[in-house]
Amino acid sequence: MSRLSSRLEAVVQLLQPCRTLADVGTDHGLVPVAAVLRTIAAHAIAADLREAPLRLARHNISRARVADRVTIVQGDGLRALEGRAVDAVTIAGVSGQLIVRLFDAAPHVLASVEQLVVQPNNDAPVVRAWARGHGWHLRDERMVEEGGRFFIVCAFAKGAGTDPAYAVDGWSTAPLESVGPLLLVRKDPIALRWCTAQRDRVHALVADGVTSLAHELAIWQAACDAMA
Repeated sequence: MSRLSSRLEAVVQLLQPCRTLADVGTDHGLVPVAAVLRTIAAHAIAADLREAPLRLARHNISRARVADRVTIVQGDGLRALEGRAVDAVTIAGVSGQLIVRLFDAAPHVLASVEQLVVQPNNDAPVVRAWARGHGWHLRDERMVEEGGRFFIVCAFAKGAGTDPAYAVDGWSTAPLESVGPLLLVRKDPIALRWCTAQRDRVHALVADGVTSLAHELAIWQAACDAMA
């Protein structure tokens, strides 16, 4: 099969063993193909709204000889999975806002899901906040750098009570949702480069007179100091 990009490789690596994985917005189908080839998932569903990407997914599934283990489903988001037994969901390459909307549109589907692995192109804090408010704990997260851009991948598992990932001394929840609590405590080197870029961007705006961003600048500076 085609080699996975760094961000999709991180998605697959953060998956835990499951019975049926559904990759929503699958595009080329590489994530579900990799999941079954590596025996992370016994079976997988490649779901997408459009026919064009599903044609490519069918090609990749056939080429990898996993058509008996990867099913193509055309439909809108998680609602395309209705009536199917799915215990893991991946979504990659879309905005955090869209990821949250897809989850909110199909709570009955999520009821049987045990793990979520998502790679939002932006608005990762929105996804983290949604997860905290809906009984999903942050199990793992990873920052990758690809083509001069930074991408975050978050893995969530169902949990009760307060998410222990946010129990970081000296930090409140909202800043941790922006920075990534596990990235912070692990002193992730790629995340440090990302935080440094964020700090420098906001610092330039504050220096130009956007004083309303002074609090945000302080958060990024604190994150850089903590990871250094």
